[in-house]
Amino acid sequence: MKPRLIGITGGMGSGKSTVSNILRHLNYKVYNSDVRGKELIREVKSIRDQLVSIFGDEIFKNNKLDAKALSRKIFKDESSLKKINSIIHPEVEKDFNSWIASNSNDKYLFKESALLFETGAFRHLDKTVLIIADKNLRIKRVQERDIDRSKKEIENIISKQIDEGEALKLADLTIYNNGDDLLLPRVIEEIERLFPN
Repeated sequence: MKPRLIGITGGMGSGKSTVSNILRHLNYKVYNSDVRGKELIREVKSIRDQLVSIFGDEIFKNNKLDAKALSRKIFKDESSLKKINSIIHPEVEKDFNSWIASNSNDKYLFKESALLFETGAFRHLDKTVLIIADKNLRIKRVQERDIDRSKKEIENIISKQIDEGEALKLADLTIYNNGDDLLLPRVIEEIERLFPN
């Protein structure tokens, strides 16, 4: 039997990585699209060459992608964001499918991605869990995590992400992560609701 595929998504600072870490702690396997995308940029020469031809070689420092330099460029220009997505996301999908094949004996597999809805990748999954939090709290979390990003820059990135109301319509389950409740029991409860015995 094929594994059931579950997406974990949410806007910047919502806490999707925290939820993914809880799932790993519960011995589930989680594919992190953002992390693998960055690794693929380093590993796959054709991706790197395309990015340099569009954005210039200043987006690489010491042979490594300068993700913040790249994000500053793409979030200023919507067409640049579409270009980078068209280069990286097909490669991430191929890599994800290989990962599924190599973990085909697992009952459930999770995919963490900020852009599940925007890229249409959610259509290839069995269920999608949306993590949401108040905007001000999300900004505060990102400021604490990425100390060199300004509040304006964070707000700009958030404004380019899918509207929360639209995401709520597409998600199968929603986890509110405002820090009011303990997240671990909430995640366990929601996973059990997804897959009742």
